[in-house]
Amino acid sequence: MPTFLKNILDSDWRLLLTFFTSLLIAWYSIPVIVNAARTKNLFDEPNHRTSHKGSVPTLGGIAIFAGFSIPVMLFTHTNDFMIRPYLMAGAMIIFFIGVKDDILHLSPWKKLYGQIMAALIIIVLGDLRFTNMHGFMDFFELNYYLSLFLTLFAIIVIINAFNLIDGIDGLAAGMGIVASVFFGLWFYEVGQMELALMACSLVGTLIAFLRYNFFYSKYKIFMGDTGSLLLGFIVATFTIQFNELNITDNATFLIDAAPAVSFSILFVPLFDTMRVFAFRIYRKGSPFKPDRRHIHHVLLDLGYSHSRATFTLMTVNIFVVEIAWYFQYLGTMKVMAMLLSIGTLLTAIPYYILMKRKRHQQAETAGSIESLNS
Repeated sequence: MPTFLKNILDSDWRLLLTFFTSLLIAWYSIPVIVNAARTKNLFDEPNHRTSHKGSVPTLGGIAIFAGFSIPVMLFTHTNDFMIRPYLMAGAMIIFFIGVKDDILHLSPWKKLYGQIMAALIIIVLGDLRFTNMHGFMDFFELNYYLSLFLTLFAIIVIINAFNLIDGIDGLAAGMGIVASVFFGLWFYEVGQMELALMACSLVGTLIAFLRYNFFYSKYKIFMGDTGSLLLGFIVATFTIQFNELNITDNATFLIDAAPAVSFSILFVPLFDTMRVFAFRIYRKGSPFKPDRRHIHHVLLDLGYSHSRATFTLMTVNIFVVEIAWYFQYLGTMKVMAMLLSIGTLLTAIPYYILMKRKRHQQAETAGSIESLNS
C-alpha cells in the first residue's frame, strides 16, 4: 500500500473518505435501481393508508445497504472493531428479509424471526449487549440471561420503530441522520473511531437517499422495508455501544444518564411507537394493526407537506436531545420522566389543533345546513 494512502487510512481523514464513498455509492446506484424496478414493475401502489400518489419503487434499501456496508468493510480496521463480521452478518440477514418483503411480501412473523436471528448473532456471537442499566428502575449490573433478553427486546423495538415511522418521505432517513450524527460525534469524542466511521457511512448514504426521495422526481424512490429495517438494526447497534461505553466512571466525556440520553436520540421513533401501541391497546385493538394515528399522519392532516412534517419532527428530536443532554445530571429516571412528559405535551398540541379545526368545520357545516333549511 502506498505510504500516503496508509497515512490517510490511519488518520481522521478516514471519516471524510468514508462519508463521501457512501454518499457516491448511493448517489449513483439509485438511478440504476429505479430503472431496474421500472423494467420489472416493482412499485409501491397507493392505498388507503399511504400518503403518496402514483407508483414509486421501494428498493431504496438496496442502495442504503451498499452505501453503508462497502465503506465500513473497506475503511474500518478489523483489529479495532472485532464486532464487524457479526454486525455485517446480521445486516445481511436483515437486508435479505427486507428485499423479499419489498418484492414478494413476508408475513410479520417471518420478518420477526429474521430480526431475532440477526439480533442474536451480534448479541451471542459478537457479545454486544446491555450489561448495566445505569440505575434505571434501580437496576445496575445485569446477569447474562437478563442482559440477553433485554438487548434482544431493545433491538427488535428499535428496528420496528424505524419501520413504523417510514410513512412519509424522508422521515425514517431524517431520524437516522439525527441519530447517527449525535452518536457519531460522541463516538469520535471518546476515540471510538470505527463506530464514528459507521455513523459517517450511514449519514452519507442517507443524505444521498434523501436527494431522490425528496428532491428528484425523475428517480423518486422509497427505502422500503429493506432500508427501514436495516436502518433500525444499525442504530440499535449504536445505542447498545453508547450505553456500554458509558458504564465506567473513568470513561472520557461520560454521559450520566446514558439510557435516557439514548432514548432522547431516538425520541420520535420510540415515543411515537409507544404512544400508538398504547392507544391501540386502550381501544381494545391489536397493537400491530396499522392505522393513521402516527404523529406524521396528524401533521399531514393539519396540511403539512411531507418535507415540512419531516423537518419539523427532526427539529423536535434535536430539541429533545438538547434537553436530555443538559439535564443528564438529574439521573436516568428523572430525565426519562421529563422526556415522557415533553413527548405527551408535544403530541397533544397537534391533536388539539386538529380537533379544534374539525369542530370549527362541523359548526360551519351545521350552520350552513340550518340556513338552507330556514
